[in-house]
Amino acid sequence: MTESSDPRAQAAAARELAARARRLARAVGEGAERSRLLQYAEELEEQAARLDAPASGAAQPPVVEQQQQQVQQQGPSDTANDPPGGKKSS
Repeated sequence: MTESSDPRAQAAAARELAARARRLARAVGEGAERSRLLQYAEELEEQAARLDAPASGAAQPPVVEQQQQQVQQQGPSDTANDPPGGKKSS
């Protein structure tokens, strides 16, 4: 993040980094990496909110974003239709 003496510019840069972290989190799929990236994005949003508070002159509630996840279901595999014992009838 570029250092700036303007708190609003710092807040905007922090929000841009948070957006990038969220995009990257969507790209990596599930797991610990995704969790760390989403946590980092939250920390950046909180930092931006703290930077904006003195600049605006009034305490503002932090912006809350909700994450939505889509779960994909896999179709039946060929092995699901095999008879018990593992042999297919010819």
